[in-house]
Amino acid sequence: MRRSSCLALAALACTLAAPAVASAAPAEEADTSEEETSRRERINPNRVRSIELQGVGMTQLLPRPSGGGEVAFSFGFPAFQARVGMQVLGVAPFNVGEAKVSNTLGAATLDLCAAKKVLRHQIRMCVGGQGGGMLHRWSNTDRPGRRATPWGAGTLKGDYQLELTDHFGIIGGVGVVMPLLGPTFRGRDANGSPTPQVFPGPMAGFLSLGTTFRW
Repeated sequence: MRRSSCLALAALACTLAAPAVASAAPAEEADTSEEETSRRERINPNRVRSIELQGVGMTQLLPRPSGGGEVAFSFGFPAFQARVGMQVLGVAPFNVGEAKVSNTLGAATLDLCAAKKVLRHQIRMCVGGQGGGMLHRWSNTDRPGRRATPWGAGTLKGDYQLELTDHFGIIGGVGVVMPLLGPTFRGRDANGSPTPQVFPGPMAGFLSLGTTFRW
């Protein structure tokens, strides 16, 4: 009689424990599903939103090469994107007659891009423009020229991106800048005669390389 009572109690305990075990499995599956859904929502494959940070080198803008950096925010869709950014470049000093001038270019950038993505690779072609100003630092002269000049230019460029992880990638590009508004430099030689004018363009080429962060 006592043995039968023990068996009955054991059976009752197993019956009560079974629903708890069964309910634990769906709870774990629900947690996993929620995490996966949350991850997919954070990185939507049908939407582009990223920060791009690149170093930029440019030639033929002025008599000396220039270099600096650019930060941009890209947004839109896999096939069509917009970029809004800021670019700062320093131009090595060059002579204007007996004077020497160095320059710093600061410009806001806006680009509209057509893009093609395959797996973790993306190629973009962009057309856009720049607007800002150029600061001038004169030396070796008693009659320096203007200290600052407005700047405006059109741009054409293409770039390639490789996603290393869901969030980080590398990016590199090549393009041209076509100045529309910029400085004109003219000095005087040792005899006091005006020197030939120096001005940007008419076209400058550049290379860029950096990293991207997507969220």
